Amino acid sequence: MIIVTGATGFVGRYLVDHLVKAGEKVIAAGRSRKYDAFFEELGVPFVPLDVSNPDSFSALPAGPVKVFIHLAAFIPASVEDTRDIFIRTNTLGTLYALEHCRRNGIKRFLYTSTRYEGTEHTEMPISEAMGRKYALTGDHASYVISKIAASDYVEHYSQEYGIQGIILRLTGLLGYGRQEGFWADGVFRPSAFEVFYRRAKAGQPLEIWGAHKARRDSLYVKDAVRAIHMAVTSDCARGAYVIGSGVGRTNEEEALTFARVFGTAEKPVPVVYRPEKPETPKSYYFDIRKAKQDFGWEPIYDYARTLTDYDAEVQSGRFKT
Repeated sequence: MIIVTGATGFVGRYLVDHLVKAGEKVIAAGRSRKYDAFFEELGVPFVPLDVSNPDSFSALPAGPVKVFIHLAAFIPASVEDTRDIFIRTNTLGTLYALEHCRRNGIKRFLYTSTRYEGTEHTEMPISEAMGRKYALTGDHASYVISKIAASDYVEHYSQEYGIQGIILRLTGLLGYGRQEGFWADGVFRPSAFEVFYRRAKAGQPLEIWGAHKARRDSLYVKDAVRAIHMAVTSDCARGAYVIGSGVGRTNEEEALTFARVFGTAEKPVPVVYRPEKPETPKSYYFDIRKAKQDFGWEPIYDYARTLTDYDAEVQSGRFKT
């Protein structure tokens, strides 16, 4: 049996779906009852769980549980008020989850951390061996600190109690059903991916800003959940792994792929260069060789296949928020 916390979130729903299709027995846990019909369709029991309350873990089955996958977290994209919610949910929630595992003899624990732990590195690609380098300013700082503290608790429980702790530092994920934007310094900003998608589908121009030299990492959510499943079914996976595309893409490469996938000879999608517009100059992308070596994972969705599958999921509406 596999327990998944944060099962009602964007990654959680895709993960539970993937695990069930792979033949795993799953218990889904989360705060929202919004997706009861989704879990009923999959035949997955749902347990209401507030990870910031240690007493709520008593509702989870004590055994036999072979894996505990901990996705539950608050992210800056979903909250405006960041005061202490990250520490209470992300850090203490992880500690309480680890305690549940220790007390109930659950020996394999996977935690998903954030790309922001390492995106201040200037040398590319970013590997696990390079350690952490993150910003201590801005409204993401408290979030990153809470995730780092949670990661350190996973390492602590691995060394102190022999739990097989696995930490996946996920890059930015693409997929239907995620929040279509993010909060940054008190302002909600729409995601460029969803903007490009809507404009490409409508045959409207896609703008390429700046010098389009920066390479940014992103990964399709179905590749991410494959990484999670492959890691928790491996005896070799231990410690931290960076999970991303392995290459990064420029905004020009992304725009041209949108135009190719959704345009036709009769109705092409225009691409317009806007060098005067400000482009984020910072690059980041991950070196994924350790994940490939230890548990055999690498992405199977290139950007074009990501767009095609994303469009199919939009049409199905199955993973709608």
